Amino acid sequence: MEAWLRTQAGFERARVEAVEPFAGGASNITCRLALRDAPVAAAVLRLQRTRGIFEPYDVLREGEVLRRLAATDVPVPRVLAAEHDLSVLGAPFLLLEFVDAPHMGEAGPEADFGAFTAAVAGVHALDWRAAGLDMLGVPASPAAGFAAEVETVAKRMPAFGCEREPLLARALDALRACTPGGGRLALCQGDINVFNYLFRARKVVAVVDWEQARISDPRSDVGHLLALSHLKGAPFGPAEEMPFAVMYGQASGRPLEAMAPFRAFWLFQLGVIYHGWRAFNGSDPWYTWPQLEELLGAALAEL
Repeated sequence: MEAWLRTQAGFERARVEAVEPFAGGASNITCRLALRDAPVAAAVLRLQRTRGIFEPYDVLREGEVLRRLAATDVPVPRVLAAEHDLSVLGAPFLLLEFVDAPHMGEAGPEADFGAFTAAVAGVHALDWRAAGLDMLGVPASPAAGFAAEVETVAKRMPAFGCEREPLLARALDALRACTPGGGRLALCQGDINVFNYLFRARKVVAVVDWEQARISDPRSDVGHLLALSHLKGAPFGPAEEMPFAVMYGQASGRPLEAMAPFRAFWLFQLGVIYHGWRAFNGSDPWYTWPQLEELLGAALAEL
């Protein structure tokens, strides 16, 4: 890493004093580099995975998203460099600015759920065409975006060994037959997990992890957080009445409607992720299959 780093402008005498993997997460391999004699004291190495629960991975695409977002009001880490040559570290990688701020799960009094909700709404409010983010591909309609997301997850099922799992097969059929009404096209982060929002003084100072960014219906992003909330114990009821859905509607000025398909989609995806996690890690994720079965069954009954 040090030899490559010294080929980059401004880093000619840089020394890598430590490489420290970030704990948690299931995205591309991410490490903090402690540097000396460099323009920055620390940087983030983001190395592309070959296999994983969100495959296929494309870290250079993520880097391009970050470069284009840097010119907008969405706070993101700065891209310092990108490398596609596999001979350096065996896979493409990014070198990113290190933002010295805790994520919402660790920020304590520094965090604010209202600020988090407003930040999510801000991503969805972005003029993505003006930012050049049509490079992500633009579906013909919000419903087409939803259908494309379903098929992306379906393609992972054979590799994870769950294509014949009865509940997931039933969910896939139901979601393929579902055409959500209304909606709009927006930039979706693809993973609005609170661990991807960094806080300082109760303000979001950076949004990280853009590997699943896409142009789609923003209700999908919201559905992700609702599904996670249920797995963490939130009672199952009308999706539009869940606290985050209500707060998001207020922050965005767009009350949410017809959220059931998006919650069901994310519970389906988390069911596929469950099997992928077991396939790649040899252990269960933080939630259990019985939990998932109960919630996905309830979500499918709504469709």
